[in-house]
Amino acid sequence: MRSYPTTGATKTLTRVIAITTAVFISVHCNATIIVTPFIGYSLGGGAETADGTNYDISPSANLALAIEFPFRNGRMGAFYSRQDSSLDNLNLDTTIQYLQFQSSAEYQIGESTQTYIGAGLGASHTSGQWTKSHTGFAASIFGGVEYYLTKNLAINGQLRWQGTVVSNDSVSICNLPTEDQSCFIAFNTNWMNQVQTNLGLSVKF
Repeated sequence: MRSYPTTGATKTLTRVIAITTAVFISVHCNATIIVTPFIGYSLGGGAETADGTNYDISPSANLALAIEFPFRNGRMGAFYSRQDSSLDNLNLDTTIQYLQFQSSAEYQIGESTQTYIGAGLGASHTSGQWTKSHTGFAASIFGGVEYYLTKNLAINGQLRWQGTVVSNDSVSICNLPTEDQSCFIAFNTNWMNQVQTNLGLSVKF
């Protein structure tokens, strides 16, 4: 079984998040910074063998982090998420990471409640035991509701569509039932769609 390390990519994305945060803080040192850690659930994506057998990426939990600042009637900032999953039935590890710059518009619907809708652009990194590591373009559309517990603390519920370019290069993994051409497996499309549901806690500093 071939395995592809993700350590380097993870370190790179971590550095980008750290740099982005530093830039936001330095440029907007007198402005409010909004930090939202999320826990969520991702579904979507799949692969197929050379003979056309399909395998779905198992729906699984994801972790995410948004770092934003107020801008006009909404927010601008960065969003990062990571999903660790596997291919159904084959139990081959799969990791999907997103890093995007995003903006959103907010709409007050109650004394302590507001909704928002936005979009993001950036990159994704996919890796696993069945696919070559690949970084590609990614886009998202999202919306959600925030309920303020205090002036600076809010519960944040979010639904997000993620679209990403993925590598369709075949990789040989000969633990499949046969060792002929069906031993080769790859994403079943060059464009993968996923849906995330996220629940987080927004803190204003």
